[in-house]
Amino acid sequence: MIGTLERAAVPCRSASVRTPPTLSALPLQSGKLYLRLYHGRATPGEQMEDWGSDGPVIGPLASIHVTYMCQLKFAAAPDVMERFFPEVMAQWRASGVSNGHGPLCDWQFNVIDDLIEYGGILYGDWSIFLADDQAAR
Repeated sequence: MIGTLERAAVPCRSASVRTPPTLSALPLQSGKLYLRLYHGRATPGEQMEDWGSDGPVIGPLASIHVTYMCQLKFAAAPDVMERFFPEVMAQWRASGVSNGHGPLCDWQFNVIDDLIEYGGILYGDWSIFLADDQAAR
């Protein structure tokens, strides 16, 4: 059944490993959906000594759709796309692509060896959360 867990989650790392940093005070909109990227690295094979770099908190988003961890698609308002993907929006507007005019724009991340690429950095961890969801912090 969708939305339920059939077994309790088991931690997959030792207690000695540092947990990811908490979100800084960001102007998030209460009740809105966001995607947080972290555990960044330069290449898929890079050996990590720690959690790597923090990525952006992208949103608010209207929806997120993952297909077999091969595709991570999302929909967002044009102003969100402009803030996080300005090159894409400029290309769409120059080409007259209707996706750039909203009310929602559909886009997807490149997924490389199970890592999400954003801004030339590959992220191994990501969270989807509502802005008022304290568990995501």
